[in-house]
Amino acid sequence: MKDYGDPALEALANGTAIVSGALAIYCDPPVFVWGGVGNIVIDGDTYVGVDDRAIGQVTGGSIGGAEQNVTISLSGINPETLEVLDAAEVNKAPAKLYRMIFDGSGRTMLDCRVFKRGRVDDVTVDEVIGAKASITISIESAARGLGRSGKRMRSDADQRLIDVNDGFFKHVSYAPSKTIYFGGKKSSATGGA
Repeated sequence: MKDYGDPALEALANGTAIVSGALAIYCDPPVFVWGGVGNIVIDGDTYVGVDDRAIGQVTGGSIGGAEQNVTISLSGINPETLEVLDAAEVNKAPAKLYRMIFDGSGRTMLDCRVFKRGRVDDVTVDEVIGAKASITISIESAARGLGRSGKRMRSDADQRLIDVNDGFFKHVSYAPSKTIYFGGKKSSATGGA
């Protein structure tokens, strides 16, 4: 659990907190954006406001905690910000996502902590003619493999392909995925009735 200060925890508990986020992408030149209006300084870096609270909303899964990717959606992006975020240098660049907690007025920041670190895995831009663009950024955390290509099974045979002398997984049984039916009959394609 993140260690937030007492004022932030109190505001979260009584429902008056406004939660936003900030994203740092350490490419060349680095990109610093946050989900509010105007500029704000975090850890000595100036973050440009993109006026979109979605930057503080993590839409990726949370099963397994740190090993899941984090997906950030930004809508209503102006052309200047889009040009920076859609640059080729952004892909695979180190990234840091902050969670920011403000009081109910949105003027006083109560706390700001690093929520996730990783690398930019994917950037998808959706441009609309005559309107502002939206952009989706996926951040791959260190536990996920940071650019690993291909899937690995947790099996003895797979581990021995990496290191012939590593027999750790011979002590672990491999269970394939299982389909669970919630009510109703099994599909006739599975042989059930």
